[in-house]
Amino acid sequence: MRPFLSIVIPIYKIKEEYLRVCFDSLIAQDMDAFRVIAVDDGSPDNCGKICDEYVARDNRFSVIHQANAGVSVARNSGIDSVDTEWITFIDPDDWVEKDLVSTLYQTLIEHPDIDVFQFDYCQEFDGHTVVKQLMDKSGEFNEEWIRNFQIAPFNFLVVDGKPYEYETNTIWNKMYRVSLIKNNELYFDPKARKGQDVIFNAECLQLTTKFYYIKKALYHYRYLQSSVTNRYNTKAQYYNEVAFENYERIIKKYNLPDRYWEAYYARVVTRLYSCMRLYYFHPENSKDKATVKSEIDATLNKYPYNEALLKVKKENLSATQRIFVYFLKHRQYEILRFLVNGRQILKKIKGNKLKK
Repeated sequence: MRPFLSIVIPIYKIKEEYLRVCFDSLIAQDMDAFRVIAVDDGSPDNCGKICDEYVARDNRFSVIHQANAGVSVARNSGIDSVDTEWITFIDPDDWVEKDLVSTLYQTLIEHPDIDVFQFDYCQEFDGHTVVKQLMDKSGEFNEEWIRNFQIAPFNFLVVDGKPYEYETNTIWNKMYRVSLIKNNELYFDPKARKGQDVIFNAECLQLTTKFYYIKKALYHYRYLQSSVTNRYNTKAQYYNEVAFENYERIIKKYNLPDRYWEAYYARVVTRLYSCMRLYYFHPENSKDKATVKSEIDATLNKYPYNEALLKVKKENLSATQRIFVYFLKHRQYEILRFLVNGRQILKKIKGNKLKK
């Protein structure tokens, strides 16, 4: 049977153990109608050699070796190499169920008009698994779910008027029709070193209303407390602003209604939390408090932060975010520092509990 699905995996400095678990989960698939496109993004370790090893072992595997250019460029190289009708993405430190491909194929046969399939996943902590489910049963999205799904990347997923903790903005729990991507020249922004998948989905999900949910956990997302998303990052604000530029571009390009702007304003102000966590209030930031205060003041005084603070609506914020934004508006930075650092301590305690 000719492959119907390409699986793109961008690879850079991944623990050998994790990469092998990822690849082995694909070798173990109970259906052969897929191909793996591993993109070695100039990894300086043994990742490239491991890719070559699996290519030699299994003819479903192929590898692209390229100079390091970031995960967005790596995924774009994968997209350019796809010759199947469908595509999905895997992060190299994660793994999938052995029936990922067969489940996607069977669902596709039963629902051939769908453009994007969404499936469940497991959050994998050290010795503990949390299964995340979106709905009570599989099925095509109705009008309300289409509305929720399309706007989610601009802020967060809302179900019955409340924030819902489920990853709809990621690319690793979806299968996309390739023509939807290529006909619209949809790629990952090379400037975006963080949040590339959210930007990608923010545009991709505006291109169709044909979505289907598979109530089955097919993907295992490895929770890594030491991952890049938790490290000191002097460019945290820059990467957020790259995302902001894209959100505004997409809203204007597709002439999206006012509720998208409202969701976007909420995202602008709440993403300042990540700037404070990863830069302003991070323990590795050696700047004194006066300098940090001056930098935050300058940020809040410029676009789009100043406009977002004026226009953000509380109904687009969770209860926790409302507290954060209140103190942000009143520029109570020491309270914000306490809230950010306190939440990080609680997350570490929670993570330690889950590891037991």
